[in-house]
Amino acid sequence: MNLKNCFLLIPALVIAGTASAQDKIYKRNGDVIDGKVKEVTTKEIIYKKSDNPDGPSYRISKSAVDKVEYKNGSADEFGDEEASTDDDRMDRRERMHRPHPEMRERKNAHYGNNILAISPLQITEKGIGVGLSYEAVLDKRGILSFYLPAMISFDNFDNGNGTSNYGRPFYYFMPGLKFYPTGSKGVVRYAVGPNLVLRYGQEYIDQYYYSSTYPYTSYHYAYGYEDRFSLGVQITNSLNINPTDHLHLGLEMGIGLTYLNQLNGYNDNINGFFNLGFKVGYRF
Repeated sequence: MNLKNCFLLIPALVIAGTASAQDKIYKRNGDVIDGKVKEVTTKEIIYKKSDNPDGPSYRISKSAVDKVEYKNGSADEFGDEEASTDDDRMDRRERMHRPHPEMRERKNAHYGNNILAISPLQITEKGIGVGLSYEAVLDKRGILSFYLPAMISFDNFDNGNGTSNYGRPFYYFMPGLKFYPTGSKGVVRYAVGPNLVLRYGQEYIDQYYYSSTYPYTSYHYAYGYEDRFSLGVQITNSLNINPTDHLHLGLEMGIGLTYLNQLNGYNDNINGFFNLGFKVGYRF
């Protein structure tokens, strides 16, 4: 080997030795980064790339690193490291409360702004029946909805003397609002809101009943089936479940009082409203 080749070989050996004597960052996904570790903080590892030692510094989260092997032979392992600082404890809490992947997918589901539902079982103060409802979301977050349920309930009144109202229908029309504190676009949501209640049907009457038409009050005697019309307000609480984008399930209960409670054209005593129902619907 001549002198010229020796001079060329020496720099090459120096460069090769320098390249081999680099720090190695082993990532948890199996990748290995060759470079020069400049600093290890409580949350990050700051390093420079081996092919550009005078270039910019790069940062990588310690949570993505399994270990670091330094060129002097020492190593730091992070795989089983327990966080001890406030920042690390905060990171751990954030990871604990991070939604499960399936929950993140449901969070990104596309829920429609309209719900059409049927209530196969509807219990009211007058008896048992069925119902139909429509709901329309009024804002982007789904906080407020217009709610329009209608139902028919078959009276189960028995006056004790062999006559009854069994099978006589009472019709309900109940426009109102639903307020969702956390928004309606989620898997399980609670809602509450007021409803205006209009009720009409026929009752079997065989008694005196009190009526009041200001400024007069009186008692009336009725016998047979008489028209009953009631108008009032109730508060409805509901549990709303959306297992998929389009399937809607609901359970609701409402309680209220009459403002008008007319029997055969006369204003009768104040009466109450009650309904409890289960519904299945389509959201679109």
